[in-house]
Amino acid sequence: MASAPKLGKELTFLCSWFCPFAQRTWIALLEKKTPFTYHEVSLRNPKTGLWYPLTEKPKWFTDLNPLGKVPTLAYVSECEPEVQTVYESLICNEFLEDLATSEEHPALLPPHPAVRARARIIMDHFNTHFVPLFYRILVRQDKQQQQEVAKELLAQCRWLEDNIDSNGPFLMGEQFSLVDCAVLPWFVRSYIMEHFRQLPLPPSDCPKLTRWVEAATKRPSVTGTYKAPEEGESYRDKLLEHYIRYADGTANSTSAAAFK
Repeated sequence: MASAPKLGKELTFLCSWFCPFAQRTWIALLEKKTPFTYHEVSLRNPKTGLWYPLTEKPKWFTDLNPLGKVPTLAYVSECEPEVQTVYESLICNEFLEDLATSEEHPALLPPHPAVRARARIIMDHFNTHFVPLFYRILVRQDKQQQQEVAKELLAQCRWLEDNIDSNGPFLMGEQFSLVDCAVLPWFVRSYIMEHFRQLPLPPSDCPKLTRWVEAATKRPSVTGTYKAPEEGESYRDKLLEHYIRYADGTANSTSAAAFK
């Protein structure tokens, strides 16, 4: 794994290039124009292709995040404790919103309390319902089970279709928001679902969702996260390669285990 980062007052962003949860926070950092230092953390053993168990992750990493996961934000503070850390993707993104919102650092949540609450409801629903199904259909090898999960996953797409702003182009309307940050990484990976499970996402009966994917994936804050592990490699191809272990049922990541 990578060596320990040198922490300072500027945020250090611990990330793994392939992780959709970390991509949520990476997009938010770029949207907020928050200064940060990127630090890549390898969560997989390059020899075996398997994820490192928590007990084999370096102490510096588990000292910063006892869960040993990305994203993790860390910085040196004038308060106690000296090193402050934030983890879990949706919490990291709320932290970034609280840290600085101004002309220089655009707001990613609506100003009205009720609309902010609505944004959080959508994010929580997506996290609770859509995300587990995305992994479940990949890791399950039984065809009938895959078909059953596919129906549930498409139903969640239709839930999104019914609950996002009618005018768009983004999920909460004209302004890109934390909701877009939270949802988008899984639609960036929609080609993976089509490749391994022949399931197009979003489905054809979700025109608002389809327009949103087309608009949101063109933003510089999103394309700026398409970074393959080695310069010159294809991000899409390497990401597809990464998900082979999910699709053949051999992945041992926390997501694969939790959502199987």
